[in-house]
Amino acid sequence: MSDTPRLPPPGPPGPSDGLRSHCAALRSHARRLRAKAAALDWRGPQADAFRAEVTALADRCSRAADGFALAAAQLDGVHGGVTARVTAAGRSRGPSPR
Repeated sequence: MSDTPRLPPPGPPGPSDGLRSHCAALRSHARRLRAKAAALDWRGPQADAFRAEVTALADRCSRAADGFALAAAQLDGVHGGVTARVTAAGRSRGPSPR
């Protein structure tokens, strides 16, 4: 017989787990996009414009990941001490009114 406590078997993944999975995938995409844009050998004004578009896409992936992380935390009942209102575009509008 063992003195170590037995943990209950893990339950099925919840909705917040799926959101965190999407969050991780989006952050990975953003990192790869930024790395590929930085490593591009192409030079000139068109290359700069292309890099700017890729960087903007990476930023959008990061913002979406932030939104998924916030939604997962809210589902879990965790706000990190800060409650923020988020617009449909994903931008914070500051603390929610009370």
